[in-house]
Amino acid sequence: MGLRHKRTEITMLANISDGKRVFEGMVVNVSREGLQMKDIPEKFDFYSTKYTAVISERGKNFKFHLTPRWSKTTGWHKVVGFKIISPPLEWIRFINDLEGEEVAVTPSYH
Repeated sequence: MGLRHKRTEITMLANISDGKRVFEGMVVNVSREGLQMKDIPEKFDFYSTKYTAVISERGKNFKFHLTPRWSKTTGWHKVVGFKIISPPLEWIRFINDLEGEEVAVTPSYH
């Protein structure tokens, strides 16, 4: 497993699709390459092959393709940790602003 990026605690609403349905969840922490969401309904398909999330924050819309890394069911909801596939440069800048960093960013290609 690679190095983990610094996590920043945050509270943001997000829409996430498992390729069949769209659900609303709460983003509770973020990094340059991942995010954790809670309050995702239990019927969210953790074994789907296509995941997309849209987060609207500070007047910007961030759209990602995701891969789930882990999930935990709590009652009728799930908490899920996701890896962001090819994070957009705007997202990396947003995270840098949250962390208060002045880091030059170059996009990574996978």
